[in-house]
Amino acid sequence: MHLKRRTLAAFAAPCLPLTGVGLPMVVYLPPYYAGSLGLDLALTGILFSAVRWIDLPLDVLFGRGIDRTATRIGRFRPWLLAGGLVMLLGLALTFFAAPGLSPLRAFFGLFVVYAGFSAAQVAHTSWGQSLSTDYHERSRIFGWWQAANMLALISILAVPPLANWLGPRFGLAPSAGLGVHAMGWVLIALVVPTLVAASLWVPEGQPAAAEHHGWRAMWGALKRPLLGRVMLIDLLASLPPGFGGALLVFFFEAARGFSVSEARLLLLFYFAAGLIGAPLWSWVARRTSKHQAVAWSIGSYALLHAALVLAPRADFWLAALGMLLAGLPAVAPPFLVRAMLADVTDAETLATGRNNAGLYYAVLMGVQKIGYAIPVGLAYIVLDAVGFDAKLGAGNTASAIEGLVYLFLFPPIIAAVGAAWLAWGWTIDKAAQERIVAALQS
Repeated sequence: MHLKRRTLAAFAAPCLPLTGVGLPMVVYLPPYYAGSLGLDLALTGILFSAVRWIDLPLDVLFGRGIDRTATRIGRFRPWLLAGGLVMLLGLALTFFAAPGLSPLRAFFGLFVVYAGFSAAQVAHTSWGQSLSTDYHERSRIFGWWQAANMLALISILAVPPLANWLGPRFGLAPSAGLGVHAMGWVLIALVVPTLVAASLWVPEGQPAAAEHHGWRAMWGALKRPLLGRVMLIDLLASLPPGFGGALLVFFFEAARGFSVSEARLLLLFYFAAGLIGAPLWSWVARRTSKHQAVAWSIGSYALLHAALVLAPRADFWLAALGMLLAGLPAVAPPFLVRAMLADVTDAETLATGRNNAGLYYAVLMGVQKIGYAIPVGLAYIVLDAVGFDAKLGAGNTASAIEGLVYLFLFPPIIAAVGAAWLAWGWTIDKAAQERIVAALQS
């Protein structure tokens, strides 16, 4: 079934707040909490990492709840809307925290925002799987999903500089806090209308009977060869942007001599490239296959990331070109892996007679969280161990900056190469998926 553009736009709309909140939580809030709000650097890394690990069981609970839900308004809508409301409270707690906040207060706010985000995100991505059984249409669905993600990231990046530019006109002094508060207000304003749009204009598929599952089912899912492989691909593909997001401001400020505002401006080039990269890699996937497109994209990302790190110091436009090129392949794995998981869900439904899309996408959400939790926690602890001070920037010692560069360079490349190798050996292509769907329909 070929979905209308209005339906795809409505389905993609929740990406604006759901993805929009992800970037500040990785790039803006950790340095802001460690700097302006006065939290210890290592403790900040531990808090932002720990909340994602502790939040993991909720993904399974939400997936289980989604698979067991059958209401008059559907299977996915109740969870999307409820998660959005919880996320609203979390946004208020995290983006408007006051200086001197305690670690416990910081952790509570982070936990609330991630709990709401998880419920909404698991429901949203599971919903995308149910919209079509066509091999290439799924790439198109999640291509729209990823394009909306890129639009969200670019838009939220533009908020802090715009707020600091307009602030003096309203008697507000430019500051990191002003930018963070402005992002909070924008995200709060987006949650309700986008989630309501999806709830009103996106249909729900008719799933097969779902199995009641818990932790044992989750581990059982990971032991299945195809499911385990796609989860590992996603984990390894999540680590490079996780390390990049956690370290980007520090890297470009301390190791390349840019200001914090210039470092964050470079992200605009990275995410702007995603608006081109999403349809480009969707086209590549249609001409070849999803898994080959993932392998080529993440492999080329490893090469371009290395070139970015080796670029000359303090050349803004060369760095911008590097970020633009790196952003082109970086956009592909998130949406293509989710389209691959939709095909795996069909294969597992055929094998078991039960559709557990909620469980599988919940596990994928958990894996992605691990992929972003590891870099934030590990990177900040290692930086603290090598003597890096977030407040000194380029004033850090040579050994501390060298440690920062190595941390920014090697882990993302190693993870990307591993993801590319795993994706290349994938077995469900268009012909295989069509046979699976035909068997399901018969």
